[in-house]
Amino acid sequence: MWVEVARVVRGQVISLKNGIYTAAQVLGYGNIRIMFAHILPNIMSPVIVISAANFASAILMEAGLSFLGIGAQAPIPSWGSMIKDHYAYIILDKAYLAVAPGMAIMFLVLAFMLLGNMLRDRLDVRT
Repeated sequence: MWVEVARVVRGQVISLKNGIYTAAQVLGYGNIRIMFAHILPNIMSPVIVISAANFASAILMEAGLSFLGIGAQAPIPSWGSMIKDHYAYIILDKAYLAVAPGMAIMFLVLAFMLLGNMLRDRLDVRT
């Protein structure tokens, strides 16, 4: 899942390099200072958001693969396998056995997305 992050970072660095890099070179700043003081702080917002979305996607993929039976195997606990094991109880009075892991997945994915958005807002140097 690193390809998407690398593509975004490359695009951001190229776009910032044309504006900030030229102006900072004219002022006499060194390449290391330009990179750490100007370019890296400006590319952190999209990287944080994409990283949080990738963590959420990884959680959903693992749960989905475990639900299908091709993810983590029996001794390793997984929310997907918990849902699969208790899927038959949904029509009985014990639906909470399958709904609880699903809600846990939902809240964890939501937490990663909210954390990514909060970090983006806090670390944004453009505002």
